Amino acid sequence: MADKNAPAFEGSLLYGLDEVPPFGQTLAYSVQWLSFTLANSAVVPIVVGNALGLDQAGTAALAQRTFFFQALASLLQVTLGHRLPIIEGPSGMWWGIFITLAAMAPALGKPLETLRTDLELGVMAAGLVLLAAGLAGLVGKALKLFTPAVTGSVLLLLGLQLSGTFVRGMLGIGANGGIDLKSAMVSAFVVAVVVLINLKAKGFLKSIAILIGTAAGWIIAALAGVTSGVHWTHRTAVAIPQLFAWGLPTFDPGVVLTSILTGLLVLSNLVASILAMERVLGAELPQRTYDRGVALTGFSDILAGLGATVGFVPYSAGAGMVSMTRVAARLPFIVFSFALMALGLLPPVASFLASIPEPVGYSVLLASFCQMVGFGLKDYARLKFDSRDCFVVGLPLLFGTGIMFLPAGAFAGVPALARYILGNGFIAGMLLCMLLDHLLLPKNGSRV
Repeated sequence: MADKNAPAFEGSLLYGLDEVPPFGQTLAYSVQWLSFTLANSAVVPIVVGNALGLDQAGTAALAQRTFFFQALASLLQVTLGHRLPIIEGPSGMWWGIFITLAAMAPALGKPLETLRTDLELGVMAAGLVLLAAGLAGLVGKALKLFTPAVTGSVLLLLGLQLSGTFVRGMLGIGANGGIDLKSAMVSAFVVAVVVLINLKAKGFLKSIAILIGTAAGWIIAALAGVTSGVHWTHRTAVAIPQLFAWGLPTFDPGVVLTSILTGLLVLSNLVASILAMERVLGAELPQRTYDRGVALTGFSDILAGLGATVGFVPYSAGAGMVSMTRVAARLPFIVFSFALMALGLLPPVASFLASIPEPVGYSVLLASFCQMVGFGLKDYARLKFDSRDCFVVGLPLLFGTGIMFLPAGAFAGVPALARYILGNGFIAGMLLCMLLDHLLLPKNGSRV
């Protein structure tokens, strides 16, 4: 759990949570949140739509629903949930499960049309479990498990696990496994712009480094002929997102169990997101912040099921965004949420925004996650690093990172629950660190 005396990340905030920036700056920060969100989530409808057998119109509609419902979920979180400027968006673990189940469907004799309606119910079931856990206050009581050794490992492992995805997207590596030089050059340009502005600029200009990098990268990508590769189609200019767009929910016990386990596992992302935001704010947040966040994430998953989209989770990259821009004010985030909801009602606009080139989006994410690595290292700096600490930190980092390099089917023969834990280096490393820190190698012989 965060220490009240823990130092804030380098650089004081320009605007705190409750502060109100001037009107023009509020708009600029809101647009920056929008561009950052698109960099995080615009690729998801393309990947998931293809895996679930959706046509171009179905994929475009999925993008529209994703934007609308993640905006609604983000708005509910910042006003009623954890009340922090953290994007609620499609979870990488969730869409990984969607793709995995889609790949398994032919062997199970299950049509993709049926799998899609099974997933609607599965995501809602997971949401109900998380909602109950949040209302019962279960997560807040577990915060004592998150010592500096654990939080440092969580933040580093999260960055390491996502780095492979970021780099592949930046280099334009496709099915053939080759690097696209144009994509690589665009990515290098975007990272350079974000880093240079963040290090050299001052005041307002420094606080919109992400926005400038995204806009400049998109222009350079267009000139270089690097696009998203998707030709979007839409039928109307304005459309209300359709509920149960894939059909009425259907029940498959395996899909429901898998979904509930996935929902519980992604709770670690929520804890990591709020812990990282504590480092940015330089303050300890109350336990109820975590419980409200879990409850609203559960409600967001219910919305995701209703809206036939991928399950949601708070993006830990949001803390990196706040740290880099030094703007934690809620108002720009609220304005952004309303704007994204409005865009979710406009299929042509949503289709255009979803066409952000992948190298640009992944480059922005890589730059922002440098802040996450910094948070983790600062937590490690609070340790004594005696022999005991070296094992508590070293074993989880090496084991968790090692799992990331194993082939996809390495754990195919183990039970489902163990496969979900052991097959995810971030989760496995975090759990091992907790076991070592609190049970196997407790400090001063004491145990939690």
